[in-house]
Amino acid sequence: TMDVNITAHFWTVRAFLPGMIQANRGHIVTIASAGGIVGASRMVDYCASKFAAFGFDEALRMEIRKNRWRIKTTVVCPYYINTGMFAGVRTRFPWLLPILEEELVAGRIMHAIQFNKKRLLMPLIVYSVWLLRLLPVVVFDWITTLLGINACMDEFRGR
Repeated sequence: TMDVNITAHFWTVRAFLPGMIQANRGHIVTIASAGGIVGASRMVDYCASKFAAFGFDEALRMEIRKNRWRIKTTVVCPYYINTGMFAGVRTRFPWLLPILEEELVAGRIMHAIQFNKKRLLMPLIVYSVWLLRLLPVVVFDWITTLLGINACMDEFRGR
């Protein structure tokens, strides 16, 4: 999990960043996850790797900014995507936290790149995690349980 979800980002950026610096332009997209900003039961390794990817993007963005390179970054944090990887995952409130379709996510990523968005969280409700983090931990945990975040993997049968 760590090799695919975070180490691959290091190797990819290591390969392409020098050329972007030389060209004085580029755009780096980091695929994290909603699981990279809120943890979930039965997903410790996955969430840890996606938290790392989110932090990777943030630190890289700061380094790029400090050096005044004209390179953009976007971190992508989608909820579950209907790829088969998470087959059997259920969401308690699909109208609030739907399983996302691949084409929708790809289109939104392209839009985020075109408009130089630094963060793309999907669906929109995922942005509220930042506000929820201001609450006491016990309240945050209660809300994530109420939303079914800790029960999503109960029927998991994917890869």
